[in-house]
Amino acid sequence: MHKNVWFSLLLIIPIPTLSILYSMEISQGWSGNLIFVLSKISLIIIPLYWYFKLENRQLSWSPVKEKNDLFVGFIFGIFMSAVIAIAWFLFEDSIDQDSVRDLLEGNGLTNPIIYLSLTVYWIFFNSLLEEFVFRWFIFEKFESKVGSNFALVLSASAFTFHHTIAMMYLFPISINILASIGVFIGGLLWSWLYLRYRSIWVVFLSHAIVDVVMFSIGGIILLS
Repeated sequence: MHKNVWFSLLLIIPIPTLSILYSMEISQGWSGNLIFVLSKISLIIIPLYWYFKLENRQLSWSPVKEKNDLFVGFIFGIFMSAVIAIAWFLFEDSIDQDSVRDLLEGNGLTNPIIYLSLTVYWIFFNSLLEEFVFRWFIFEKFESKVGSNFALVLSASAFTFHHTIAMMYLFPISINILASIGVFIGGLLWSWLYLRYRSIWVVFLSHAIVDVVMFSIGGIILLS
């Protein structure tokens, strides 16, 4: 394990937050989109460089050991999605849906084709990328320094932070706090799944199911 583990964490954890702040505070136009793309590329390149170049480790496809492992990921995804759907039903009237629509429109997402394309990207790529970064890389780096139990909390906190910043532009603070608690619990469960099964594919399946529900809710807001 490379000795500058803390530096790797300080380098990679702020990237999603900085991308969101740039897009929301400086530009939602082409430069904001460029920063978004560069941030995603960085989240791939930095862990891979660290893993292969600095730590000289071997390639692993994070294989699923047992078929039942994927079933557990599926069950977690369905359960978490049900909680999100119930929360949406309970707090729908507390959310300023006009502001959400304005934000989506500002990013060109009122176009059904663009929204559907983003949905496919988020479900099949972004959720996998987040598992690659927050579970495979960040969780394991924390684990190497503070042990599994603290790593669960710290990796979930890192996962929650940029979501909280993003939701700051969508929801009132009370809803943001509740949603952030939900994201933290989700991150905690996904980190535990990775700890238990050591495969990002188990966690990715759960994450992808949740994203299906999230983008379905976004579609409902757009159509309402």
